[in-house]
Amino acid sequence: MSMDRRKILSVVRGYLLKEKRNTVLTGLFLCFVTVFLLIGNQLFANVQTANRLNAQALEGRQHVTYSDISEAEFQKIKACDFVADAGLSFHLGQAEDGTAFDYIDESFRNLGATVAEANIKQVINGRWAQKEEEIVFTKNYMEKYGLELGDTVSVSLSATDAATGDVAFRIQGLTFTIVGVTDNVTGFTDRKNGYVSEALAEKILREKSGRVNAVVRFVDDEKIPENLDKLNAYLGYGEEETETLKTQINYMLAEAVTDGGTLKKQNTAMNFTVWLVGILVVYNIFYNRLFEKKRDFIALRKIGFQTRDLMKIAGVEFLILILIGFAAGILAGYFLNQAVYGEIMKAFAHAYDAEGLVSPKLSWDSVGNTGVMLLLMVIPSMAGILFQIQNAMPTEFMRGKRKNTRKQVLALLIVSLSAILISILGTQDNHSDERILFVKEYVPGDLQVTAGSIYENIQGGDIPSISDSVFQEMKAAPGIRQVQDYEINYDRGIFLCEDREKLNADSGNYESMLAMEQDIDGKKQCLYNLVLATTDNMEALAPGYDEKEDGHAAIMEPELAKTLNLEIGDTFTIYDEQLIINGSKEGCKSVCVKLLDIRNVILSENHIGGNLLVVDEETARAFPGGLYRQVVNVWTEEGVEAVVASNLERISDTNGYSFRNANSQIQKYVDSDHSQKVMQCFFIIILSVIGLLVYFNTAFTNLLNRRNDFKIMHKIGIRKKEMCWMAMKEGMRQGCMAVGVSVIVQAVLSINRQESFFRMFVVTDAIVVATCALFPVFILWYMFRKKMAVS
Repeated sequence: MSMDRRKILSVVRGYLLKEKRNTVLTGLFLCFVTVFLLIGNQLFANVQTANRLNAQALEGRQHVTYSDISEAEFQKIKACDFVADAGLSFHLGQAEDGTAFDYIDESFRNLGATVAEANIKQVINGRWAQKEEEIVFTKNYMEKYGLELGDTVSVSLSATDAATGDVAFRIQGLTFTIVGVTDNVTGFTDRKNGYVSEALAEKILREKSGRVNAVVRFVDDEKIPENLDKLNAYLGYGEEETETLKTQINYMLAEAVTDGGTLKKQNTAMNFTVWLVGILVVYNIFYNRLFEKKRDFIALRKIGFQTRDLMKIAGVEFLILILIGFAAGILAGYFLNQAVYGEIMKAFAHAYDAEGLVSPKLSWDSVGNTGVMLLLMVIPSMAGILFQIQNAMPTEFMRGKRKNTRKQVLALLIVSLSAILISILGTQDNHSDERILFVKEYVPGDLQVTAGSIYENIQGGDIPSISDSVFQEMKAAPGIRQVQDYEINYDRGIFLCEDREKLNADSGNYESMLAMEQDIDGKKQCLYNLVLATTDNMEALAPGYDEKEDGHAAIMEPELAKTLNLEIGDTFTIYDEQLIINGSKEGCKSVCVKLLDIRNVILSENHIGGNLLVVDEETARAFPGGLYRQVVNVWTEEGVEAVVASNLERISDTNGYSFRNANSQIQKYVDSDHSQKVMQCFFIIILSVIGLLVYFNTAFTNLLNRRNDFKIMHKIGIRKKEMCWMAMKEGMRQGCMAVGVSVIVQAVLSINRQESFFRMFVVTDAIVVATCALFPVFILWYMFRKKMAVS
């Protein structure tokens, strides 16, 4: 006959109150698992949010920027169903003193960068212009002319065509009343701006058929490039028109979205790892509690409790423990998250105050994910134990060896799995050191401006170049300490020529030269096509270079020098295309060059290749073909890098060049490396604690069940030290077994790594063995002290 609910609850309450210490420890462990899951999930959510908000602070919330489009096209964009918001800006022109006059609508201000464009977010005094005759100026304009709110100014404007530089239209005799003041443009303290009303902007747009700029934010922010193509098609642009269209994707925000996807995968991997370990841990805890009740369950069967009653008792007890652990974990996680948040999040929000970026509060998503993960751990564990109760006689199920081999194997499995996961985490590397070294190679200075790409330009066609006027503008910018440029000759008719017998057959370029074998002066000669690059500062690359003493000089790639069997100080000859046309070295242009240095020739990220040969200017100009300035490296004065970077970025954007900030890129990799290490340490600590707690719990239960054995040993004269030594040897054997399992995986992880196996995993393995050896000794000492193992 089945027992009623009241009796079952009474039995459960009795167990929970009778075994207070065990109940508290179980609840604390489930609380600990809940806290870890909660903090881990919230950490990933905070990192993802911080990445996005960093991007929005620097680049804005818009996904795409359109330049120089008609107002009708803007209205069409705004009406598009997959566009969430679109903002407009209109440049009216410049005054004689260089002040720029613009109109920006509310959406443009809202989508703008919260830090880089903070000045357009709100006025610091007064209000925004609403009528045709009203205007808002930047603070530096007000200070320069000693103006106040309510004063009037008269200006004449001229607008130029961005493509041709010609005057597009002029506006004479505009009179404005100042109604507001904004802060200065971030990074450009000398740039003065005036912002007009919507009424005036619309009037001038209609009269002058002006062109506008638009910022667009899509409904779906995870498919920005696809949405851009879709929007261009919606506007009626074909493939050829799209190529000439001036659009700019917010790559920083797009990258943050992509990183968000990566973070989700890492979060899933973390949850799966915790689930894998947690399900074994929870099963072990419940099994231990059930094992301790073996005599009680037998007694309950004798007084009329059925198997399903025992299942209900175990299930209700486990359910209450889970609810206690989950509730306590959520409460503890709430306070712990606020404490941990300020320190950990600084690694991700490097440029801004972390507290201003993401909230230290828990999100409902994190709480929900934690609840689901806890259920996924508990349900299989409970089901496994209840299934055993249902399918086994109580006496048989509860009978076991005193050493409880099954529990020990399970505990060692958890320890081995924890050690394996810690080893995997410890060997993870995002290769930030390699990336930093690469940045230092392709950006030798602080900043770099580039045009074109060697891979595209070597094919011919229109080759972009940084003009002399722009180059002089860069050199004249304040705060620049040194400038170095590279000019490249893309003429395909410049060659090396050498006898086949003199080449090194074990080098990387040997086959390439062999493929270009030609008859030159009646002999088989191997050729190699070169791309010449020259710089106005050869001394910066080779400090010992003396133009008068060294004459024609070059810096060559190591693999090419190996192929030619050249060493520093040797000479070699460069030939023009007449070498092939004439089939002879006679009658062709040639220059004998001294090899100054052998190194990787990396001019920029887009100007790398084994064909590159850096030579002095005289050598470069000796051969046909134009020289195109495509790389400019800049070194800045200390403390003014931000200002110089802003100026060069503006120049680059205006002229369609690429801009790179070496320190900013390096800092990004440093932050990425730091954030990864923080998260790795976080997971390693958690996994270590889980493994230690599980083994301690199992060892304690095992030794406690053998206390009668220890009493007998003590009575027959075996000393406590001898029993401790026996327990240590037993634990050490178990530790070696656990390490033996993990070593197999560790050996696979150590393949093809520079670090030795010993350095990578010896600490983890030593901790496992030491823990397994010392825990039983400590537990036995505690039992002796409490007189639990001796009478």
